[in-house]
Amino acid sequence: MLDRLDETIVALSSAPGYGAVGIVRLSGPGAVEIVGQMSVTSDGAPPRRRRGSARLSGEVLADVDLRLPAVFYLFHEPHSYTRQDMVEIHTLGSPAVLEMVRQRAIALGAAAAQPGEFTARAFLNGAMDLSTAEAVAGVIRAQSDTQLRASRRMMDGALSRRMTETRNELAELLALVEADIDFAEEPIEFITPRALHDRLGAICERLAELLRGAKSVERLHVLPHILLLGPPNAGKSSLMNRLSGTSRAICAAIAGTTRDILSAPIRLGRGEAILLDSAGVDRSADEILASARAVTLSTAERVDLVCVVVSLCEPNESETSRGLEPARRTERRSPSNEVWTKSIQSLARDLQSLALPQVIVAGNKCDLLSAAKVGERVRTLKSLTLGPVHAVSALCDVGIATLRSAFGEAVGTGESTTFGEAVVLSERQRSAMSEASQSLRRAATLAESAVETIDCADVLAFELREALDALGSVTGDVTTEDLLGQVFATFCIGK
Repeated sequence: MLDRLDETIVALSSAPGYGAVGIVRLSGPGAVEIVGQMSVTSDGAPPRRRRGSARLSGEVLADVDLRLPAVFYLFHEPHSYTRQDMVEIHTLGSPAVLEMVRQRAIALGAAAAQPGEFTARAFLNGAMDLSTAEAVAGVIRAQSDTQLRASRRMMDGALSRRMTETRNELAELLALVEADIDFAEEPIEFITPRALHDRLGAICERLAELLRGAKSVERLHVLPHILLLGPPNAGKSSLMNRLSGTSRAICAAIAGTTRDILSAPIRLGRGEAILLDSAGVDRSADEILASARAVTLSTAERVDLVCVVVSLCEPNESETSRGLEPARRTERRSPSNEVWTKSIQSLARDLQSLALPQVIVAGNKCDLLSAAKVGERVRTLKSLTLGPVHAVSALCDVGIATLRSAFGEAVGTGESTTFGEAVVLSERQRSAMSEASQSLRRAATLAESAVETIDCADVLAFELREALDALGSVTGDVTTEDLLGQVFATFCIGK
């Protein structure tokens, strides 16, 4: 891939499967010429005679005797994605048709593109740096608004700008240290050890702050999972349907309705998460329910957040009182505090034996109790110290917005802590920045112990070059063939 920039490549660039329109893309010195041999434009003029970018209507010759309607987009170097001559053929979105067009281009001299080869050419020709190229892969893989926003920020240079500023400052410090070496015989000190130590310390702190605040690109592409857990008939399925806006789970007044783990995406502020509904946790001897409970408890230890859903009143009584006026419901059906408290305390003991992640408690069915009774039982739930407590009603949409906001803050998708507004680093980038920080800390230690910079200038220069090279590998200013192969192998063909 890296040694054939003078070849013309071709690939299917639209999503796999059927569609109204499909795209075949060519890039390289012969792209316009090849398309000219397999196209007939509406005005009869061949594409090679066009100057600058152009949009041409006509037909593509998918085979010797097969003409199909097509639109051709021409981009002449260097004004294209790859900074080479590039042509996109937009025609019928049938996989068979697009493959015929691709094979026709290959027969006329194009080579089949490898994964990421178009973006690799953009990088090698100076259209983008390596961190931006990696962000392109993130945009392609994005499955949510959060992922797309974060990748777009990286494409716009959120990381590149910081790396460039830091490398420029390090290059200046390296020049001053090397000047001390070059003029060692002269009574000139271009930078004092104290000044060098202070400036290196400031750079180290900026890198540390960036690493602390950055999100993991690997974590970015796995949406946080939130599990609804609680006793049978607490209203978990109703809560899931309310939060997701779909009738994903079956709701019934019969305990044990949900037996499998159900999932649905939900919106949390400016981010998203996967909400899981699970079987009720109780001490039932039924083998099927016991198996479902084991799956639920196992899942609870692997998710990002557990929402413990409990009914603020007895399930059986709450369901039989749905048709009564609020005052009559409370008066006739509200169970004693003693029975309710014992059941909640038993549940808390069971949960405390598990290695749960973050926990939020949702006291459901608050619409069936008076405000005073709701407050009393919320205080009881808080005393169990499982986690923050929110009184809600899945049926009446009470407290749902507050609960949704609490979910967002807990898993980092709220308005103030969204992935889309943070710098996102891959493990490779994070490792390179950590390596640079270590070199800079060693250099700062040397400067702190030196009387004059010339005393350790050679070692200082070495450490600064190591830091520059490490940061250069983030943006691609310093690369190896293995590194580039590793980065672009994650792309799909045609991008």
